[in-house]
Amino acid sequence: MKKRTILIDCDPGIDDAIALLMAFAAPELDVVGITSVGGNVGLEATTRNALALATLAGRRVPVARGMDLALIAETKRAESVHGTDGLGGVRLPEPSYAEEKATAWEFIRDRAADFPGELEIVAIGPLSNVAMALSAYPETRRRIKAIHLMGGSAGAGNATPAAEFNIFADPHAAAAVFQSGVPITMFGLDVTNRANLSPAGLEAIRVIGGRVIAPSCAMLDHYLTAYRHFGRDTLALHDPLVVAWLVDPSLVTLKPYFVDVETDGRYTTGKTVVDVHGILKRPPNAMVGVELDSGRFVALMTKLLRSYDEPGAVIAPGAGR
Repeated sequence: MKKRTILIDCDPGIDDAIALLMAFAAPELDVVGITSVGGNVGLEATTRNALALATLAGRRVPVARGMDLALIAETKRAESVHGTDGLGGVRLPEPSYAEEKATAWEFIRDRAADFPGELEIVAIGPLSNVAMALSAYPETRRRIKAIHLMGGSAGAGNATPAAEFNIFADPHAAAAVFQSGVPITMFGLDVTNRANLSPAGLEAIRVIGGRVIAPSCAMLDHYLTAYRHFGRDTLALHDPLVVAWLVDPSLVTLKPYFVDVETDGRYTTGKTVVDVHGILKRPPNAMVGVELDSGRFVALMTKLLRSYDEPGAVIAPGAGR
């Protein structure tokens, strides 16, 4: 079985944390790097969280620090959802290794050169780092196989009535990525809001136990509390859906659409304009998720998280703290 070669650009973040742990566990994926970006919380925390999550997983995946601020727009954070540390106050093992000296955009350039035509970018935070890499190093565009991103929506937003958080956090970067010519798969709120985990489902995972499931469920407890403040009693596992789809593409139905990003609207800045009806007569530039088998998604996520305690699994440094 040929593995998919992926680089994860992220802002951990609770749902990012679950996505990273799933990716590390998936035998179908070869995670050749992580780049951190400011988003859910600031860059210092997202970088440290990426290192700590890799350490928890018993992995030593290179982590490169990226952009903390949006390219042009005012910086946005989501600490009310993820906590000030990004992980809901859940303590993880101390990172067992240091971040890379290269910047995130240099690291993306180098990994694309190392794996030309094979590297797939899994972008589950604001798109600042990806836009910087594609702009600063145009040759990188033709070396990247695809960009799979969690962001946007054909319908309503969650950061504003129109905009989803990852796109709203850096709309100019998102616009540059959609206009880059690199093949894009977009997992917006239309499908990620269906990647649901109920409180009963969370308890069913918790009783399995394990060195990765225990802290994962503790983080999701914090996440559920935030969702209840918004009047919702189920979790939407946005970022993990992208990783699950990489493992099993049959989970999500995709359709080709032209997508652009509003950057100067009075009420709609950060809105992904998905031309569902072909009104603009522009060729599709993205495959957009429209339907999801949520039950199979939860089953796959659970399988990957529990795999850390199977016979022969790697034991993480400092696990059990």
